[in-house]
Amino acid sequence: MLRGIPDSMFDVRCSMFDIRICDEGVLILNRVATFMLFVLTTVLLCSCQKYRMEDAALRVPDTFSPELAQGTVSPELVEGWESFHEPELNRLIRRLLADNPGLRQAWARLEQAGAMADQAAASSWPVLTTNIGAGRSRSNVPSASGTSAAYANQFSTSAAASYELDLWGRISASDKAAKLNYEASRSDAEAMSVSLIAELAETWFSIIEQKALLHLLGEQLKVSETYLKLTKLRFGHGEASALDVYQQHQQVIATRAQTPLLESKLQVLLHKLAVLMGQPPRSRIAKPHANLPNLPSLPSAGLPLTLLKTRPDIRAAQLRLAAADQKTAAAIADRFPSLRLSASAGFRASKLAELFENMVWDVLGNLSGTLWDGGRKSAEVRRNRAVVRERAALYVQTALRAFQEVEDALVLEAHQRAYIEKLDTQTALARKSLEESRIRYLNGLNDYLRVLTALKSVQLLEQNLISAKKLLLSHRIRLYRALGVSL
Repeated sequence: MLRGIPDSMFDVRCSMFDIRICDEGVLILNRVATFMLFVLTTVLLCSCQKYRMEDAALRVPDTFSPELAQGTVSPELVEGWESFHEPELNRLIRRLLADNPGLRQAWARLEQAGAMADQAAASSWPVLTTNIGAGRSRSNVPSASGTSAAYANQFSTSAAASYELDLWGRISASDKAAKLNYEASRSDAEAMSVSLIAELAETWFSIIEQKALLHLLGEQLKVSETYLKLTKLRFGHGEASALDVYQQHQQVIATRAQTPLLESKLQVLLHKLAVLMGQPPRSRIAKPHANLPNLPSLPSAGLPLTLLKTRPDIRAAQLRLAAADQKTAAAIADRFPSLRLSASAGFRASKLAELFENMVWDVLGNLSGTLWDGGRKSAEVRRNRAVVRERAALYVQTALRAFQEVEDALVLEAHQRAYIEKLDTQTALARKSLEESRIRYLNGLNDYLRVLTALKSVQLLEQNLISAKKLLLSHRIRLYRALGVSL
């Protein structure tokens, strides 16, 4: 783009050349061509330099926290969702990518962007047209008796070509911007697929969690009913009070009361799973089991900045920034004169039999520009420059958010592991406490309340342990999503 041209540059629109060439006009054509060459040479000798945006706009942090920078995760080495070793989940993921309505919308938007890119690319090619016409006209002509009707036929056929020379790079810049927007739309679709896969995995493991809790609740109910029978038996022998029986009976009822809540959560999750697959809520599309998988090990160490290449949303932001840059270049180039060449050739006659006996052709050159438009084009340049600054800030924000999501997932997973270790220890001690309380109760050394308290503690800890393991899987899903992992 030319530098040193003020924003208030006058735009001119004038048709300088409209030449019809015939056998007698060769000398005129030579003079006109010489003048055109002089004008173009004068314009091209002006100072010209491609528009460049400020590199500072693209600055992003080159490291995560010291812990991550030392090498904790390598997105390139992450095995992805298959590392959970859940064949049914892997099958659902592939079905999701084919059947999810939201993802279909994303691919349709990508197809629209591709069509727009093809339209922009077509501007760099000549336009060829053809025409075939036939007409009949009537007119009144003077005659000795007054006027009489005269009829005339006209037959024609022609082909024409027109082409705009891309003197300042406006057409190529618009073409590049459209292609970059197309690639950004592709990254948007990939980002949606990663999010949907993460949502599917989260739903899948939540279903397994609820089924595991229901199974555990059934086992706990059997234990509570056994304690109730024991208490009633001791009450019949005068070794326990009615209060002991009522308290244990209350514990059994409380355990049973949890079942409807868990079943309702399970049904809601199954509805969500079906809709994710593009099916009605009551569809049964999978048979989940009741065992949460073990957490896969973290991948090997890698460079943190590889995240900028693997996250599709970061790629989309970067591509849209580059597209905005190209649009700015096109807006600047649009302020300079444009040169369009056109040529046509054909046949014309008053009789169809004589159509191909009379050939006509012409060549046209048109150099046009704008002298004054009230500042419209300069305002468009300012608008595009502001869009570039906005896209640059969005790119930095997206990268920072991605860094934060990875760090958050790593921190949450590490602390959840530590919590589960402590919870395992606490559960083991609670079971020992329950056994000791039961023995002391049977020996008459303490009342039944201690046994009941220990039983409630064990059952609650066992439920919390399942939920804690599910939450650990959720943090790993969050990490994979933050890394942009997909199949």
